[in-house]
Order: sequence, then structure tokens, then C-alpha cells
Amino acid sequence: MFDWFDKTFRRRGYLKDDRTDVEKIGDDIKKVIPFPELKTVPPMPEVKPPKEESGKVFYRFGVTDNNRVAFSMGHMEITMNKEGCRALIDQLTFFMNQIPEDDNE
Repeated sequence: MFDWFDKTFRRRGYLKDDRTDVEKIGDDIKKVIPFPELKTVPPMPEVKPPKEESGKVFYRFGVTDNNRVAFSMGHMEITMNKEGCRALIDQLTFFMNQIPEDDNE
């Protein structure tokens, strides 16, 4: 039948060549077109740091124009006079004393 591989090897000269495999590979490497040498290195692009997002506001204390304390949390806002502030402080102190103390503090 057909001897495809023999024809291919003879045409390329692999069967007639007495060189070692390393010499053949070395000659093949010399036939490769090298990349051009870099003359200058391109400048490094400037990297801008990401913008810091403003932190989420979980609660806010303030004073209204008619001298009341305003406490905002989420979509809720409470306005109190001096007695209301004192009552809130007393309630928070009472509940704070009921919480067991952590070792981390």
C-alpha cells in the first residue's frame, strides 16, 4: 500500500541525517524568529485608590430648633424634652446593669 510516513521522513531528511537529536533541535530553534528586544519599558499606569464610602449611620442624636433632643434610628425619630432625656438615660442605665459583663471589657 502507501508508505506515507516513509515519504514524509525522507522528504524532510530525518532518515538521512547523522546528527544527534539535540543538534537537530538546536538547528530548529535557530530557525525561529526571535521577538524584538524592548528598547524602553512602558510606564506603569497610575492606580487610583478606591473612594471610601461614607459609613452607614445607624443612629443620630441632635437638637431641634425648639430646644428638644432628637434621636433618630432607621426611619424612626423621637424628640424629647429634658425630662424625657432623663427618663431614657435612667431606663438605659437600668437595662445596661442587667446585661452580664463580658471578659472583653
